Amino acid sequence: MRIDETHKPWLIFTVAATAVGACIFALYAHYTPQPGGGTAIGLTFGSLALGLMLFAAALSIRKRFPIWRIGRTRIWMKAHLWLGFLALPMVLFHAAFHARGALAFVLLWLTIIVVVSGIVGAWLQHVIPTRMFREVPFETIYDQIPVIRAQLAAEVVTRSKSVTESLAPATGPGATVVDTLLDIENLEPQTVALQVFLTTVVDPYLHEEQGHHSPLKNREYSRQQFDNLRREFPEGAWASISAIEEIVEEKRQLDHQARLHRLLHAWLLVHLPVSAALILLAIIHAIGALRY
Repeated sequence: MRIDETHKPWLIFTVAATAVGACIFALYAHYTPQPGGGTAIGLTFGSLALGLMLFAAALSIRKRFPIWRIGRTRIWMKAHLWLGFLALPMVLFHAAFHARGALAFVLLWLTIIVVVSGIVGAWLQHVIPTRMFREVPFETIYDQIPVIRAQLAAEVVTRSKSVTESLAPATGPGATVVDTLLDIENLEPQTVALQVFLTTVVDPYLHEEQGHHSPLKNREYSRQQFDNLRREFPEGAWASISAIEEIVEEKRQLDHQARLHRLLHAWLLVHLPVSAALILLAIIHAIGALRY
């Protein structure tokens, strides 16, 4: 979700609601000897905060049941972001900026963590798609990356055969006699070295999920290796060697896409469980406040 001009009304509403809440709290704190969550104003702020939290949590339900045509997804996402953020000042006004008791202290900090992680997530969702578009020309569907890795490995086998075929009659049955008659250089050592390089370096890199241990993850090293191969082989084999180099580059970009994708969603590992704990404890806190 990108933060663009369509978020402006939500920003204005959130700022205005916070400002109104701050004015009410200032008057309330000025005329109340001991402001807190147990007063009428405090309970009102608390109820608003709980309502905003529950609404923000409803996005998860909306995602689980996409067939429910209850509003557009974009509107839900914007409401989740801005109304979820608005819950923090409401919680602070409810507690009068003091966490009295262990549960109140935990709830306050859980709210802060949820809001901050949500802001980080919104920033990542705004920045990373643009970065991915710029840095990953071969971007593909994330779930298809393992399939594409296998296809790239198979294509390397085909391209390696093309290198051998481009050397005919320099290689193959009877090549020694023909090469001697035609004065063609014997490239069998180079062909063997190419196959060793493809088998021991390129193929493991293409099959490994991220290729952390492969030197081919370094673009400069990879370029040097393929430049060396082009120098070792005649011009007829350069196209196939360059095609293998492009396959390695595509794998490198798939790895980069996977890393960016994980970074894009890493904040959810904090946001979701903490949000669930916050909602549960907030409901328990609200029930306790109503009973006592």
